[in-house]
Amino acid sequence: MKIYLITSNPTISDATKSVLGKLGELKVINAQNMSAEEVISKDGDAEILIAGSSGIEKISREMLKGLKKLKMIATLTVGIAWVDIEAARDLGIKVCNIKGANAESVAEHAWGMILDLAKRITEFDRDSRNKGAFKFADYTGKEVYGKTIGIIGLGDIGKKVARIAKAFNMRVLGLNKSKKPVEGVVLVEKEKLLKESDVIVTTLPLTNETTNFISDKEIRLMKNGVILVNPAVEPITNKEAILKGLESGKIFGFGIETEIMKPVPEDSPYYKHARVVITPHNAFNTEDANRKSYDLAVENVKAFIGGSPQNVIV
Repeated sequence: MKIYLITSNPTISDATKSVLGKLGELKVINAQNMSAEEVISKDGDAEILIAGSSGIEKISREMLKGLKKLKMIATLTVGIAWVDIEAARDLGIKVCNIKGANAESVAEHAWGMILDLAKRITEFDRDSRNKGAFKFADYTGKEVYGKTIGIIGLGDIGKKVARIAKAFNMRVLGLNKSKKPVEGVVLVEKEKLLKESDVIVTTLPLTNETTNFISDKEIRLMKNGVILVNPAVEPITNKEAILKGLESGKIFGFGIETEIMKPVPEDSPYYKHARVVITPHNAFNTEDANRKSYDLAVENVKAFIGGSPQNVIV
């Protein structure tokens, strides 16, 4: 069994390499945004592919058709928008993700953004360094204690965001597609969540339904001075609508995760707004989550080889 691991700056431990080496012939490739042609030409005999979206920008139908021996893909990501799932299904290739492995890290990152924006920490730090700012009266923030938080998407990440909110004695509203109850969360419709929340966090996967899930209509419904954080995928929030909300003051502060391994353009309009915190896809990136991600990917490979696939997307 030939196992290929392709990602940017792999942090796989020697112990984990040893485990994979016992399952098959392992090849670790440190790459960034490999094209279909590059993967096919260099790794065409792969039977199992462990991959991160930083190493392969898009696992396309063309790529999958070119990997004639491929039986299984173990992603190093929870989101699978970068994988052509329909093509994998058509070609009989199993795809398994690392559901839950980085949820704690992303939830903590979301809360880091919330508190940063509420207390205007990065804004004041930036201005004190670059402009010599020191007048506290120019940087009045907000408390989150006892306020209302709305969580859009109550999967592994959303539930952990809610758990942390309870430490701030917050009222927690949630939007859950499955309608399944979540302890400590009041499930509401989208409009009610938008109208009543002081803080809103989006933790949705990217699909056709969730693209531009927060746009002009939604922002008009929000409270004045809302804090909005999107630690998920950037297209869930419409950039133009967010910018208008910031300019009008409707949005007090905005936190955004941008594309992985892609620089934010120097002329990005986000940079024109002091109350925006940007991280180029780093919410998942902790020592703990990286370890758990590789461990779970390996468990997925072992389960597949053993005939009982787990965390199966298709």
